Amino acid sequence: AMENQHAELVVNAFPILFLSMVFQNIVPTVVTQLEADRRKITEALILGTGMPLIMFLAWNAIILGNVVSMPGALQDGVSPIALLQNEGIGGEALGNLVGVFSELAVTTSLIGFIYGLIDGLTDVANLPTKGPDFEKWKPALFAGTLVPPLLLSFGNPDIFYNALDYGGAFGVSTLFL
Repeated sequence: AMENQHAELVVNAFPILFLSMVFQNIVPTVVTQLEADRRKITEALILGTGMPLIMFLAWNAIILGNVVSMPGALQDGVSPIALLQNEGIGGEALGNLVGVFSELAVTTSLIGFIYGLIDGLTDVANLPTKGPDFEKWKPALFAGTLVPPLLLSFGNPDIFYNALDYGGAFGVSTLFL
């Protein structure tokens, strides 16, 4: 399946690759939630990055094993995910697993994003992270986390694709210099 190999297109994936390597934004939240217990933090970070790595490798094996073997599939602009879900290449069970995996990936990313931003907002606003005062501010914190991106997406539905591209290409890559 060498006709499906396009090494020159790998450069286009660099922004997302850089962005996917960054997990330091959740470390302060993990440290706070695990009460600075070094053993728990180490275990959480190893399991928390090891499990997604295994899932990512399994995902790539499924995609590469089922789609790349089809001559011309990638050149014709066929979406590997849609192909696995709809064409029945791996059967109905694989199609369902692809759908569940995709939904879980988005959901867990959203949960991590929300926790990280709420933790950051409580730090910036000097609010408590527990207790009745935190509960009083919780609706405002969730609104401050979710409403601005929602409003931005109404104005420009592609804004987050552009932000990922620029953030990965320029913002995150400078961390590795």
